[in-house]
Amino acid sequence: MPRFSLSPRATALTAIAVLAFAFAFVVHQSGPNQAAHFALVRSLASGTAEIDPHETIDAAYVDGRFYAAKAPGLALFTLPWYGALRAVGLQAAPLDTDAGYTRRVWELNLFGAVLPAVVLLLLMVLAVERVCPGYGTATAVLLGAGTMLLPFATLFFDHALSAALGFAAFVLLLRERDGPARRWLVAAAGLLAGLAVAAEFPLALVALVLAGYAAARAEPLRRAAAYTVGLLVGVAPLLAFNTWAFGSPLRLSYTNALVEPVGAGAPVVGANDDGFYGVGLPDPRAALSLLVSEKGLLIVAPIAIVALFGFPLLWRSGRRAETLVCAGIASVFVAYNAAYYLPWGGQAPGPRFLVPVLPFLALPLAMALRARPLAVAGIGILSIAVTALATLTDPLTGEEDGLAAWWELLRSSDLVGTVASRLGVDSAWAGVVPFLLAVAVACGLALSTLPLRGRARAEGPLLAGAIGGWIVVASVAPGLLPANDTHGTLAGTVAAVLVVALIAAAVVLALRCGPAALLPALPVVFLAAPLFDDRPRLALLVIAAVAAVATVVWGLRRSAWRPVAPPLADVAGGDATG
Repeated sequence: MPRFSLSPRATALTAIAVLAFAFAFVVHQSGPNQAAHFALVRSLASGTAEIDPHETIDAAYVDGRFYAAKAPGLALFTLPWYGALRAVGLQAAPLDTDAGYTRRVWELNLFGAVLPAVVLLLLMVLAVERVCPGYGTATAVLLGAGTMLLPFATLFFDHALSAALGFAAFVLLLRERDGPARRWLVAAAGLLAGLAVAAEFPLALVALVLAGYAAARAEPLRRAAAYTVGLLVGVAPLLAFNTWAFGSPLRLSYTNALVEPVGAGAPVVGANDDGFYGVGLPDPRAALSLLVSEKGLLIVAPIAIVALFGFPLLWRSGRRAETLVCAGIASVFVAYNAAYYLPWGGQAPGPRFLVPVLPFLALPLAMALRARPLAVAGIGILSIAVTALATLTDPLTGEEDGLAAWWELLRSSDLVGTVASRLGVDSAWAGVVPFLLAVAVACGLALSTLPLRGRARAEGPLLAGAIGGWIVVASVAPGLLPANDTHGTLAGTVAAVLVVALIAAAVVLALRCGPAALLPALPVVFLAAPLFDDRPRLALLVIAAVAAVATVVWGLRRSAWRPVAPPLADVAGGDATG
């Protein structure tokens, strides 16, 4: 009987299609951020930029009027869809009921977040296939379902749209650099980068880095000019909106943002007054908390951290300009996020201001997948489990909530609404089964494209060590470096850094020398005991002692150990099967 198989292109399209179904199937209740975008859409449809401040705290008070404290790009992009829905009788549910309000936001989300997320996944496939053929589908699925891209594809935020536009500009420039010089493509990339800024102001950082990428070829001045012209055209809608709403093209909607909900007295403003619209100097502790706190990137999306190991491989493959661009964007966004007065941006499933960075991890992640497909894919599945957990419970939790809160919601079957539940399915679990099946199918299709056969013996210990290390870090580090206003004490910060460094060293040594290298780091597990709660100095003392003992043991055993597998960098030039 002939074996049925899909072509690589069909596999990619099918995987992305079932993920699109999963994105659209979830129906979240609206939060302040979504409410601000929704209010602006309705206001624009009525011919004004003013909103009702009682709908959301994410508002600005300018010249006696209230506006959404958001970039206008998402509302402008969604406005035609809103008009089309109204023309066919939708967008008619009552706003004064939770069910009606939620339904109307969900209807807009199909166009404003689901569609951009799907386009972003397609762009990742195209980019990866150009640089690392054969790994586009797996990379897109692991990043699309195993990072914050999953929950934000189900929420009416501007992150999916801005990330898609910013990465689309990069993909155009990547294509142009691989062929003859075509300044019209450079200008088109500038246009997309400008539109990304109109959708989310911090995407100006992406536009700036891409400007250097665009100019770094023969005739740099002409190329830079073409890119700049496109960029100015792209930001024109933002400048026009600012002029219409605030009387100045350079006055942003972040001006006079509310600090408290509107009450009987005068509005309390000034949320973004410190520094430049709330951005000052980077806080190192804030940067670390974005990585290892309750909802740090290492905790909620470990696949994003694994992608960092692909940068040396991308560099050695000859893609040095692309390596610098992707690493540069990641670096400047972490610095910007750590410099913002509210690093976590309120309720979110993780460091949401880092979402635009995630697609730029596609190229290094693909290189890491080629080098260690089983280990990287296994960590990707772990990431997908965590982000699916957040998506199906409550992604819009506070800074101090994370895995523990999501797990408790799951245990109590307090799950998110879905299309099935809106159609009358009473069981919470039955309502989310189609979502879980869609994600599982996408994962299966992605794994089918990877050369996993015969990898268990070589990569199994590495995968086990990495997952075990993640469990330790997820159990210990958030208590040492919490995601709050102070970002923990100095002792807790140092202890958290040492925990991550010790686990990383153990995993790397296990990769080179065998699983026995993990043993000296195991005592760090005891830091998860209640004894160390609110005792960062004691934790620092213990982890320092463990690190010292582990270093001595590793040093004494060095001559006895022999590498059991080539290091990650040694297989950078290997083919897809070996």
